[in-house]
Amino acid sequence: MKRLIFRLSSLGDLILSQSVLEPPFVGETHWVVAKEFEALVVGNPKVAKVWAFDRRNNGGLGAWFRFLRELRRQEFAEVLDLHSTLRTVLARIYFRFTGARTMWRTISKERVRRIGYEILKRGWPPSWRPTHFSRKCARLAGGYGNERPNLRWLSVNGKTGKSGSVRIAVVPASAWSGKEWPSAKYREWIRARRVTRPQEELLLLGTNEDRAAVALRKALLQDGVPFVDGIGKFGLRELAGVLAECAVVVGSDTGLLHLAEAVGTPVVTIFGPTRSDFGFGPMDERSAAVDASLWCSPCSKDGSLCFRPIRRYECLQRIEAKRVDSAVSARLQKSAAERPQPPGAP
Repeated sequence: MKRLIFRLSSLGDLILSQSVLEPPFVGETHWVVAKEFEALVVGNPKVAKVWAFDRRNNGGLGAWFRFLRELRRQEFAEVLDLHSTLRTVLARIYFRFTGARTMWRTISKERVRRIGYEILKRGWPPSWRPTHFSRKCARLAGGYGNERPNLRWLSVNGKTGKSGSVRIAVVPASAWSGKEWPSAKYREWIRARRVTRPQEELLLLGTNEDRAAVALRKALLQDGVPFVDGIGKFGLRELAGVLAECAVVVGSDTGLLHLAEAVGTPVVTIFGPTRSDFGFGPMDERSAAVDASLWCSPCSKDGSLCFRPIRRYECLQRIEAKRVDSAVSARLQKSAAERPQPPGAP
């Protein structure tokens, strides 16, 4: 039996969606992904073939149908649509009217659950709130929903030769600026932590286009705070190896924190206009979510619709550096307690 999985992007969703591979499956799995993210799927031992679609350079309608023609020749018995976009709707129509009938399963976007939570806030019953995206993907493949994405295979050859110090990665930027904890807050926390725990290694991650990461780097350099500059230094595969070597990763509600958990590293995720029970929170029991529990949160799935006329994004401003620091320290203590002790150790 051959099955095809559609999930082209984005970074975080593509990572979380790989829980679909964890339920037992006897057969051959193919995956359709956007070319810029293919490194997160190519080499996965549970994926026989990766179909990368170059939507940036050749992403028109004609190119998509030519791409679908190639897929149709593979005679898939089952298709799992984890994206549910116009492209995959067109793919379903194309598959329906060409060749043999294919079983098609599509993930639910749960718009009623999400919009209801956005409107009624804490008045929306917990049982009606959005299902975690990773859980939905696993269930679509016949799993129980407790399966988690496992990308440890990415980090097998991704070792970076770091020092023996405890490494904490900081990811201040998000694809949506409304999700970002202010750089001044990161600056305050990092400065204080360097004073109390100078032996730790702080690694700053992001791309050269991430304004929040670049701004924080500039501020730390001005302050003379020692840190390791990882901005723009790593590709996705290398990042997996780097994150796997960290003791904890701290940052906004963004894709790299999902990648950290998928390679086995706990995270401290800072939530403002979104919340951890909005469908994309941390899944590892060792991880933690930090938020201000403000009455107006959540306001949108990407943090772009803050409706406060004054004190905008107060949900992020209210999160104190001490709270984040306490969460980080708790994660490190827990990891140290769970670490196997050498023979004869007290």
